[in-house]
Amino acid sequence: MTGPCDHAVEPALGAFADGELEGATLAWWDEHVRNCARCREEVRRIRSLGASLRASLPTSEPSSALREAVRRIAQEPAVPLPGAQPLRRRPPTHPWGSAIAALLLVGAGFGIGRFTGVTATGEDVVGQVVDAHVRALQVDHLVDVVSTSHHVVKPWFAGKLDFSPPVPDLATDGFPMLGGRTDILDGRPVAAVVYEHGPHRVNLFTWPAISAGPCRQDAPLVRLGFNVVHGRTGGMEFWAVSDLNPVELRAFASAWLRAAGPADGKCEGS
Repeated sequence: MTGPCDHAVEPALGAFADGELEGATLAWWDEHVRNCARCREEVRRIRSLGASLRASLPTSEPSSALREAVRRIAQEPAVPLPGAQPLRRRPPTHPWGSAIAALLLVGAGFGIGRFTGVTATGEDVVGQVVDAHVRALQVDHLVDVVSTSHHVVKPWFAGKLDFSPPVPDLATDGFPMLGGRTDILDGRPVAAVVYEHGPHRVNLFTWPAISAGPCRQDAPLVRLGFNVVHGRTGGMEFWAVSDLNPVELRAFASAWLRAAGPADGKCEGS
């Protein structure tokens, strides 16, 4: 779909961009955004704004006095001026409204996730992962270091990241490596290792997991026509995104986990 679209100013588009929709409503918006250039651009703008605001938030815990003051202000009813009509609350008419309001509350101290080290919600990260994949494809900037060898790509990340990402060679599994680059997800630098399977490209993003946990691979998700698989191993969290079909992407993730995961090859969900 091209040209003007009335759905681009609906609050539900902001809810979709924030990962707040479920069921049939989520499926409808996912299909619409995939086919509507204007709404797809609005989603990109909303998520870009959210990422910028999150990155600018303070990293220290706000004082209890500040949080209590904001809570009291939020709970106090508005007092109209003499002779004025009673104020009525209206829902935001622009899809960015809910995102901005939520982020302002986070800045005031109500969104404790950032301050306790918890990453963004799963839905939020899925959106960022897909956006990063699409952005890399659109600008034809999939890799900063071009190599099919992990002996070249893995050392390249040294000094560019505060962790050492797994960079397994999967050529024998049918997924040769193209190279790597750094990217930004959830407000922090991450490793992006790019593989190919025929004409398809796979972006594999990794960064340190917040907490310890077993090796696992989650069921695939679909966003904007791309399949996404999430999992963790060896203290690392990973997200794989591609236009490969779900079966092929799971096969890729399983091969990656076998190469980068525990020595016994056991991993939940693989």
